[in-house]
Amino acid sequence: MSKKSRGYIADHVTSKPRDLARPRGQTSHARKRRRSEQDSAEWRKEKAAHISALLKRGQDISREEIRSLALTEGGLLSNEFRKVLWLQYLGVDEGTCVTECDITEFRDYTQVCLDVHRCNSRIKTGTLSQQILAIKNRLRNVIIKSLAEAPNRHYYQGYHDVSLTMLYVLGERRAAALMSCLCRAHLASHIRENLDETSQQMKLIVPLVSQKSVELADFILQSEAGTMFSLSWIITWFAYVVNSEDTIYRLYDVFITSPPLMPVYLSAAIVLYRKHRIMEVECELSSVHQVLHNLPQHLPFDLLIKNAVELLDEFPPEIIKTLPIKQHQIMLQVPRFGYLDWSRNWGGKLLEYANTPAGIAISSSFLVGFAAFALSVYSGRFQM
Repeated sequence: MSKKSRGYIADHVTSKPRDLARPRGQTSHARKRRRSEQDSAEWRKEKAAHISALLKRGQDISREEIRSLALTEGGLLSNEFRKVLWLQYLGVDEGTCVTECDITEFRDYTQVCLDVHRCNSRIKTGTLSQQILAIKNRLRNVIIKSLAEAPNRHYYQGYHDVSLTMLYVLGERRAAALMSCLCRAHLASHIRENLDETSQQMKLIVPLVSQKSVELADFILQSEAGTMFSLSWIITWFAYVVNSEDTIYRLYDVFITSPPLMPVYLSAAIVLYRKHRIMEVECELSSVHQVLHNLPQHLPFDLLIKNAVELLDEFPPEIIKTLPIKQHQIMLQVPRFGYLDWSRNWGGKLLEYANTPAGIAISSSFLVGFAAFALSVYSGRFQM
């Protein structure tokens, strides 16, 4: 990233609002809100001018620079910018075309058609029936052509939500090329024969939450709600649960320019942000699952993105992938930050846990059970 660009982003991220005089009769809260809105509008206008200037240079913008733009307030701002910068970031040439194929021969053709037919909720109200049909035909082509590029790519319900977002921003040809690229990395774990790998990713949410709030993580574990609430968040990049198309595009700026596990980090950030609301309900499966599953539509996503990026920086993928997922119920009883230490000093932590009341209880139960088993075997030898 150039010094000028770094300075631009730093100046606008850290700058403080101007100290304006309070208009007569206006409350402090209203004044701050108005000032915040004015500063945000000014910031976005300057950011748009900055991106336009970068694009007019006629040279590719560096990946670092694109990611910095994507992660700061407003993301890449408009679909006109995204048409260029999404492709540039992933190294997809604008002239790239996926291999032509007979889409009716695709193994999941029937399921694709069914899901495409049901995607009316993301088509603007008032769209003519002929236009709706054209959109669905193009969406079907994007899905099948991008998956048919390799025999090990399997369709999953939710792939059409990601594809529709790409279609809206890029058009059919470039959307198919970009989706094919995403299948090689970002979506690779979801397009396998099953969602086992996706399930393992979902299980990382509670361990991540535990690093910032052991109390909340323990509450979720005790309720036995699990992490199934996040399935549609992760496999559709939130397109299935967020109603605002602009917000969806904003989130896709982040996901495209971040590691494949970024939806997991954002999911953890959302759970942490909603801590008090979650812990208000009864600690039992149905209540906790419902409050987790029902994602509010007016969340401060710029703040949540910032929090998710901080989680990513503090606990990068190479670390969280080493966490002993199946044992996180026990890890949460270890003092704060002990969870991550298991991947480095599991022997010491096991001894430490064994000396806690919970560890002594488990050890005692094991010894009693083993003694009973040994006694029954010993007695059986003399009865023969």
